[in-house]
Amino acid sequence: MQPAAPAHDARIPVHVLTGFLGSGKTTFLRHLLEEPDLADTAVIINEFGEIGLDHLLVREVAEDVVLLSSGCLCCGVRDDLVSTLSELLEMARQDSVTPFRRVVVETSGLADPAPIIQAVMSAPELIGGYRSGSIITTVDGVSGANSIRNFAEAAQQVALADCVVITKSDLVESWQLDALELDLAKVNSSVRSLTSSRDAMPSADQVLHHGDDRKSHRFAASHMSVPGVHSHGIKTFTVSVGREVEWPAFVEWLELLLAARGQSILRVKGMLSVTGDERPVVIHGVQHVVYPPEYLPRWPDASPRGWLVFIARNLTRSAIENSLPSIFAARP
Repeated sequence: MQPAAPAHDARIPVHVLTGFLGSGKTTFLRHLLEEPDLADTAVIINEFGEIGLDHLLVREVAEDVVLLSSGCLCCGVRDDLVSTLSELLEMARQDSVTPFRRVVVETSGLADPAPIIQAVMSAPELIGGYRSGSIITTVDGVSGANSIRNFAEAAQQVALADCVVITKSDLVESWQLDALELDLAKVNSSVRSLTSSRDAMPSADQVLHHGDDRKSHRFAASHMSVPGVHSHGIKTFTVSVGREVEWPAFVEWLELLLAARGQSILRVKGMLSVTGDERPVVIHGVQHVVYPPEYLPRWPDASPRGWLVFIARNLTRSAIENSLPSIFAARP
């Protein structure tokens, strides 16, 4: 049984905008929503506190804004998120709300993005209408390095990011930005980073980063990343698979690995050469949940034929490498 070649995915992407306290998430979200191309965007905002404020600021530029009840999305409010997304989808089907093509969830500054993505990927009432989008993390150019060093939440938000936006870059010197880039690479060596200032912020297209060709380049860059380690035990390392895999054997190995070590594996992504097809198969999972695999049209230039990048806590490269031979045990 091979992974199915994907048809056009018409489901609505759910993008997560996260970042530590005071990193400028709401300011950046307002900027994005001012772009005409993002007019058909539903926004869900979670604030950790008794009185919500950010949704009032965002409502100036977007009408479809929902404020979740007080609490953290990665804790008790997760059920509210699932209910809200489900209700929005049903209201859109009944033409009770303006049609929307994407959802942006702005988390509280203390949220872990992983359970949000897991909910979108696994909640039965959501998987038919939504798919996981990008995780965008804002990092304060002034205090971000300190936050990453001293707060596990800030490190986790960077570790899971597809794209990091360094805010307030106009308030620091260039050498400080370079130092912060190094700190980010220690947590997530394959993340894309962009800088943002009061007068020049990245566009939605730069941040959301869609398209097969761009995805190919992103995955190609991952295998060349330098392994990183952070004081909170978060490591980034690449494991070479090195040969074709039989798809059922790989799936069994990955499922067993995530069942046993899912709490340690924050994220796994990579490309595999699968017996019976010349195209690379993209693998992407968050903790216990794995995205449906998909094909890329071709192997990126200079990319090795089979590798997996792990972003993990308290898990070693050798532990993964020692378990890999089981994939090939049944092969001659």
